[in-house]
Amino acid sequence: MFNPKILIISTIFLIIFSGCIAENANKTTIQEGILTIGISPDLPPISYLDGENPAGFEIDLITEIAKRMDLTPDFKIYGFSSLLNAVENSKIDCAVALIAITPERENKVDFSRCYFKTYTTILVKENDPCTGLKCLENKKVGVLKGSIQESLMEGFLDDMNFELIHYENQEYMHKDLLSGNIDSEVCEFLTAKNLINDRNYPLKIVGDQMDINYDAIAVNSENDDLKKAINAAILEMENDGTLVQLKEKWNID
Repeated sequence: MFNPKILIISTIFLIIFSGCIAENANKTTIQEGILTIGISPDLPPISYLDGENPAGFEIDLITEIAKRMDLTPDFKIYGFSSLLNAVENSKIDCAVALIAITPERENKVDFSRCYFKTYTTILVKENDPCTGLKCLENKKVGVLKGSIQESLMEGFLDDMNFELIHYENQEYMHKDLLSGNIDSEVCEFLTAKNLINDRNYPLKIVGDQMDINYDAIAVNSENDDLKKAINAAILEMENDGTLVQLKEKWNID
């Protein structure tokens, strides 16, 4: 049976909770009233540039988080491999770019609660007979520098023979695959699906799911108050349905 007292108590809790989010965040950002966010905008539909403006699921996510912390988002563009260093050295408050949590990365930065999970896949040209990992033998394989996929494929080099090509920008990797400069790319599933379904590139995904990655917001390891404020905002968005709505908007769940 519906109990109005529970609704009232929950509402009061969320109001108090929201106030704590803003109070904690304002004390811990590089610039007062600003949340400085590092992005790598070559990951559609997660993060990309619509003209000169950042857009995508993670852009909407962190913008909403900033709003709930009573902060104005300020986006700074980085190559993916430079993002964690920027967080670690306090050049930015946090970073979003489908950044998976790993023990190695936790030695450099801290992470918010996970808001999304995805996995690694293999992308080849549409007419390529490749069916999976073994097809990469003696081939040129592209990976994004500093990514989970780079580490994963470096691990396979002990037992397989292929040339690993490291890219600072994922768009350049896509172009090299289409032109034949590389034979395949190992990348995150959502960005691979976007190339095929939304951008109509003559590519295909092959092989099995290679891993599972839990993505979160990277925060300086000494900025515990900011991490708590971000976590509080994410939890609030989970509870009020906003996170689900954003995933449905960008068709990523």
